Order: sequence, then structure tokens, then C-alpha cells
Amino acid sequence: MSTSPSKTLSPTELAKLEHSFASDPSSDAYKPLAEAYLDLGRFMEAMVVCKKGVKAHPTAADPRLLLARVYAAQNKDKKALEEVQGALQVQPEDKAALRMAGVLQIKGGESEVGRANLLKAYQADPGDPETVTLLQQYKVEIPRPVAPTPVLAPVATPPPAAAEAPAAATVPVASPPVSSTPVGRVGTPAQPQARPGPSGTSRPAEAGTRPPSQRRPQVVVEEVDDDEDEPASRRKAPAGGNRSKMLSLVLLLLIPLFAGGYGWYSAQAKKRGRELKKNLADLALEVDPDSTAAHGYLAYAYAIRWGEHGGGDDARRQAEEHLAAAQKSKELSSHLIAAQALVKTYSGKGKEALTELDAQVKDLNEKNKASSLLYLTLGLIQMNAGDLERSRDSLERAQALAPDDPRVYAGLGAVYRRLGQDNTAWKNYDFALRYEKDHPESLLGRSLLMLDQDEPNYELVNQMIKKLLEVDPPPSPRQLAAAQLARSLLIARVSLAMPNLKPDVQQKLSEATGVPVDAAKAKAEVLKAEETGFALDKQNPELNLIKGRRLFAEGNFDAAAEEIRKAIKVDSSRAQFHVELAKALMGKPGGEKEASEALTTALKTMGDSPKLVVMLGNAYRRQNKLDDALTQFQRAVKDPKAKNPEARLAMGAIYRERSEWDKAKEQLEKASQEFFGQPDRVSMALTELGRVYQGQGNAAKADESYQRALTSDEGYSPAYYFYAALLAKDPKQTAKVRTLAQEYVRREPKGEYLTDAQKLAGN
Repeated sequence: MSTSPSKTLSPTELAKLEHSFASDPSSDAYKPLAEAYLDLGRFMEAMVVCKKGVKAHPTAADPRLLLARVYAAQNKDKKALEEVQGALQVQPEDKAALRMAGVLQIKGGESEVGRANLLKAYQADPGDPETVTLLQQYKVEIPRPVAPTPVLAPVATPPPAAAEAPAAATVPVASPPVSSTPVGRVGTPAQPQARPGPSGTSRPAEAGTRPPSQRRPQVVVEEVDDDEDEPASRRKAPAGGNRSKMLSLVLLLLIPLFAGGYGWYSAQAKKRGRELKKNLADLALEVDPDSTAAHGYLAYAYAIRWGEHGGGDDARRQAEEHLAAAQKSKELSSHLIAAQALVKTYSGKGKEALTELDAQVKDLNEKNKASSLLYLTLGLIQMNAGDLERSRDSLERAQALAPDDPRVYAGLGAVYRRLGQDNTAWKNYDFALRYEKDHPESLLGRSLLMLDQDEPNYELVNQMIKKLLEVDPPPSPRQLAAAQLARSLLIARVSLAMPNLKPDVQQKLSEATGVPVDAAKAKAEVLKAEETGFALDKQNPELNLIKGRRLFAEGNFDAAAEEIRKAIKVDSSRAQFHVELAKALMGKPGGEKEASEALTTALKTMGDSPKLVVMLGNAYRRQNKLDDALTQFQRAVKDPKAKNPEARLAMGAIYRERSEWDKAKEQLEKASQEFFGQPDRVSMALTELGRVYQGQGNAAKADESYQRALTSDEGYSPAYYFYAALLAKDPKQTAKVRTLAQEYVRREPKGEYLTDAQKLAGN
């Protein structure tokens, strides 16, 4: 990684740089000042200046790379890599960013990805001596030109039904030069080998990185009543001759077409798609009218179409009919079990479905028949019920069993987003998009994830939503509707940000996002997008939720709560809806009582949902009913195996307020450990712990806790104020106190501790 030549600056030279930057923070003056601070080892000041540079130059890689250097100098390689990846988002071919990413990834154990980035840096500028030096250092061989690939022998023409299948079907199509698939089996293409992934289990390898001789053997579709996740070595030999072969072929074509959504859904393909699906369904049941597997597949496919893609009453009827037909037999398959759970869930019996599916998954696991499909289904149902920790565990198990399934990664993205782990959520959505370019749920998830941030990259959000709205063939009507509501939220957020920007910046933002500078015109576009979305999918409660978030962002808490109530009326089993309602109600003064009543009703209906219990505790706390709040927080951690750091953080704060120091320390230490992977929450817990030690009069331990808080996440503003307040008692720390207090004032111009911080800052 390159660094600027170190130069010792005189105080006068440094003052000139500081004056130049203060005169125009939006200029390039941030760069020499940040580099000077970095050379002096003044990392906090360097980070502050770099972040202003990132804000002033959002489409430039340099400020993010400089910030990455500041992190790397402190051995915070993970944070450094995040900034480099941010630089690559805005300038994907920047050789310095590629080079730095490669080195950090190799240091972090991602050798293959790191070497690939070093090669990309070399390809961007083969004559760059620093890149060549790094290639030699890490023993990365420079690729030689390869001879043209010989033309392979033509493969057999597919059967008519397969030939008519549209190109957008989600099963990848391979054309190997020689087929060794045994008679009676249908081969699918080899998938990339798994590597450790973003969620801690396994992660997909980049396509094409392994030679053919080392790739995983072809997956074989055999008897359809086998578990599709069983290794081939444990499956029964195919029986039934041509009938089994035909049924396998039909189902192989059928399920991606149904469960993959509406990839074929365009003006030219509508009629042909409907006819093709009908013919395949008829053919499957003509081959074996009583096949449990065929009916189970179809029940699952129609349940997905009904519940996930807004297929309506017809899809529901088909799902229930095929489910009833499959249940006549005593045979079971993964798709049948999944279909049973989904139909119950979408019928409003989520709690019953969850209990039954959990038991079935455990039973199959004990029999060494773990199924990625069932873990995926279980994880999605758990997520909708608000049990986010168990949902994450189930989805990670599904990922380990099927490391190349975009639906699993999209599910992980959603659950990590709800857990507040935005970086991990983003990475999982990114992996889904590697395996299915323009995967609708992942594009939508990334858009909404970014719109949840305080300072979104509006241009990037606009690009993703635009891709969803304009792709041909388009996604399902349900996904299109959600994209329209995401567009309305984007317009609202941009419109709210406009008044705080300079006129030239407003114009650039308008051009980058298509959002009018004029507030009235922007409001008209918000309403138009929402009207279009609801016209596409009238019964999707997610649309009401997104609209509620838009109203919440605008400060219209009553209207936001009313919109979320509409979502609950459509589907009262979704714990997340009740969480969002409580947030909206507590956003307005005096809304805590109504929020606690709504949460109590939800818990009576759904049983203990950890997220809802913590929300109820917070509602009681806002009403100063601390004993009731503690009861709820203790209820949330009663299971010794369950992690609930939010509850522990809240308990620790209450015990601190009551001067019950030992109890406070116990809960806050546990919270800081359980928040692993969430630096902002770790910082919050450590700041509270510092306040505990400060209250006890243990200045040394308080100082240590505040430093740990800022090391975990320098973006957590209250840590600056409380650390400054602690040091203010020491006359020798005046300069540091002023720096910390000024940083708090800069970050929180309307913060809770602003007045006291201004006094400490000398303002």
C-alpha cells in the first residue's frame, strides 16, 4: 500500500493547512491536511478530515483511500477494507484501490480474492512499479496471453419443452463437450466450490476460478422423493425407467420457472409463459398423477408464487390443492414439508407452522438428511416472527448446505439488516447478485438498506431502483410494486436533504437521482410512485410498511403509525410490523403508552418474540416504569442459550441510573461481548460501562472504557462527550478535552449534551 513521503511539518506549515481547509472544507484541501495528521500520528483528527473529504467528494476514490490508510495505520484492517470497497464502488477500476484491497484481503486470509484484485490493478496499469512489486511479494503470477479456445463439438438439441423455456429461467444452462450422465438421470452444471462466507459459515468461490479437473462433480437429479440436498452417495438408485426420467426432467424445468418468480414476465412472453407452465404441470401429473413428489413440488412452487410474488387467489388455490393431493400419501419430500409450512404461514398460522417445521427439521437433521430448502424456509418464517437470532442460524445452515443459492443470501441479507448489521447485510446481498445478476430481492434489499442510513449514497440507490424498474423482462408485479415504493422513499429522503445543500450541489444531486429540486414537484412524484406501486399489488403489507417509513422520515408519526396498522391488518403475524408500529408511536411525544399497549397485544397473539419484548421494555422505560421495563428485559434473556444484547444494554443503563454498579457492569460487559460484529452497539455498551466506572469514581477504568468505545466505533458521538467530561477534571488534559468536545459538537449540532459540550469546547 502506498503512502505519501513522510515530512515533518512546522507548526506554521500545519496551521496554514488547517486554515486552508477551514476556509473551504469542500475543496481538495482535506488531502494534504489529512496526510499531515496521519504522518504526525494524530489519527482522530485525520479521520475527521478524511470523512469531511468523503462527504464533499462522494464520487471520488481518493478520500476513502486516504481514510483507509488512516485505519490501516491503526491496524484496523477490517475498517480499512470497508473504505477501500467503498472507493471501488465509485471507481471500480482505480488501480490504487484495487491494489490496497488486494493487500488487505491477503492479510485478512482472503488470499484468492486479494490476488485477483492485485491482478486487476496490474491490468489497469501494467507499467505501475508498485503493483509489480506487490505481485512479486505475494507471488502472484502475471497471466500470459492464452491461445484461442478450440471450438467444441455441438451438444444434443434439447427437447421441445426445454427449447421453448425462456432465457431468464433461474437454472443455469451448461453445454459440456462430453456428457457422462447415466441414463435415467438429469445433470445440472457444476457449481463453484464453497469458501468461508460473510456470515461465518461458507461463501461461494468466484465463478471460473478453479480448473475443470478440480470442480465439484455434477449434481444429479434422481428419484424425486429423495431429499434434494442428500449427497449422491446416499441416494437410492433410480427406478422406474423412462417414467422416472421424464418426471425428473419435467420437475427440473418446472420448479425454477415457478419458484424463480416472473423472470419471463414481459409483453412478448406472457402468453407463451402461461402455456409453457400449464403444459409442464400437466405433463408432470400425466407421467404420475399420484406422485407425492410432483404434487409437493407444485405445492411449494405455487405457495412461493402466492406468498412471495403476489400470485393472488388462483396461486393460493393451486398450492392448497396440490398440497392436499400430496398429503394423501405417507411419503414426504423437502418441497412438500416446505409447502406445508409456507401455506400455513401465508394463511396466518405462522406460529403453528414454525413449531411443526422446527421439529421436522431437527428430526431430519438427526437422521443425517439436512435440507437447505427446509433451513431456508425455517429461517424466513423465523425472521417474519421476529426471532432474528435463530433465523440467522437457520439461514447460515442453509448457506452451508447450498453455498450458491441466491435466495439464501438474500434471506441472510434481510435478517442481518433487521439485526442492524448493515455491512454484513450488504455483503450477503452482494453474494446473491454474484450468483444471479440483477436478483430482484437483493437489489431491493440493498436499496432499502441504504435508505435506512443517515447519509445514503442516493446516486447508487437510484441506480439499483432504476435497474429494477427498467429491466427487461421485468421482475414480478410484487417486486415492481415494492420498487415503486422504494423510489417514493428515495425521492422523499433526497427532497428532505435538499434544503441543507448549496445550490450547485442540489443540482448535481438532482441530476444523479432524477429528483426535482422543487419540493412541490418532488412531492408529486412521491405520490405518483406510491399510487403506481399500490395499483400493482393492493394486498402487499410490505408496501404499507415502506410508506410508513417514508412518513416517519418526514416526521409525520401519526400517519406513519396508521399506515403500519394497515400492514398489520393484512398480516398480523409479522413481528417486524409491530416493531415498526412501536417505533412510529414512540417517535411522537406521549406515544409510549399506546406503543406499549400495541406491543402487549402483539405478544399475546404471537407469544414471546425477543424483538417485541425488548421494544415493550423500552416503551415502559420511556414512561419511567423502570420495574416493568426490567421485568421485560429479564424476560428477554431468560433463555441462557439466547443472546439478546439490546436487553442487556438497557438493563445496564437502568442499573447505572440506580447506582447498582455491580449489576450494571455485569450486564454491560455481556452486552459488549454479545454485540460482536456490531461496532456501533459495542461502542454504546462500552460508553455506558465508562459511565458506570465514572459514577463509582474509578477514573482509570472509565478512561479505559471510553477509549475502547472510540476504538470500536469512532462514529458513536456520545463517547466523545462523556470522555471529555471525565478528563475535564484534569487540568493537564485541557487540549484533549477541547478536541473531544468539539468533535461531539460537530457531530451532534442538536445533541442531548450540546450545551455542556460547548462549554467544554470553549465556545
